[in-house]
Amino acid sequence: QLQTASQKPNTMGPEEDLPTLISQKDHLNVLRYVRAHQLREPNLVVNHGKILLQSKSLGDAERLASLEQICIAACDIGDLDLAESCLDSIVNPTSNNKSLIVTKQSSRYRKLLALCLEAAGNYESAGAVYDILLQDNPSNAYAAKRKYCILAAQPGKETDAMKALDEYLSKHPGDLAAWNQMAEMCLSVSDFKGAAYCYEELVLGCPLDSNIHTKLGEVYCTAGGVENAKLARKHLAQAVQLDPNNLRAWYGLVAAAEGYLEEVEKISKNKREAEDEGVEVAKELIKFGGEKLVGIYKGTKLAKVVNAVLKESSESL
Repeated sequence: QLQTASQKPNTMGPEEDLPTLISQKDHLNVLRYVRAHQLREPNLVVNHGKILLQSKSLGDAERLASLEQICIAACDIGDLDLAESCLDSIVNPTSNNKSLIVTKQSSRYRKLLALCLEAAGNYESAGAVYDILLQDNPSNAYAAKRKYCILAAQPGKETDAMKALDEYLSKHPGDLAAWNQMAEMCLSVSDFKGAAYCYEELVLGCPLDSNIHTKLGEVYCTAGGVENAKLARKHLAQAVQLDPNNLRAWYGLVAAAEGYLEEVEKISKNKREAEDEGVEVAKELIKFGGEKLVGIYKGTKLAKVVNAVLKESSESL
């Protein structure tokens, strides 16, 4: 038998998508969908959440989950009054169900309180709350990450932020997002060696990600030196193999090969002879990469510009 939207069970079926739920004004499942897919849609959560909280049929567990979600979304869009209201409702529930009562001493409440303090710009108080969470549980990854975020949000505290992130990674080396953030911070201060190390960690976690190989190749290329140029060539070649449509990697491969030839010219004659095979490989890569790029841009407005640039590279061989 067919069921109407109102008769459907409260499960996220595979046929349901976010636009459909929004059009059906299924406020509860809109919030569930956003939570399940870890989407950052604060305005959507706030708009549907406000209506959902007015429902008298909303279960205690769902109300608590919705209040937490709306509180975080309100902080995200700067609606501090709504965030504070949700926080008050969480510690002063209308339900008598003791299993759903959240105390002010609980980590659940303190996490939300600290987020509200961050949103208000009260970083010192927010940091103090995270310190308490870390005292209770030194392996609390959430609190450690938020301490880094607090420092990163304040101008002039970039060094402290890097130290906080480094300390976090020493205890949570499997957090790939943190390694990516550290790589970006290293690049911001021209620490190419540090950035390369971070991207190498990312490659270990995501060996089939073409974009990570591209970024790592670019870092090695920028760092300079014969050995770094070889590593750049290696990772950029891997990037185009994983994704033949990665234009950035194709350009990088040509640039890395040219950079390798320039670096070889700087070394002594004896050492240069040992690089004869590498030189031939680099020349072939420049030709191959150039032909690939010309083919990609053929028939487009940029074709003439690309041809002119690549022609200069070929003539320099």
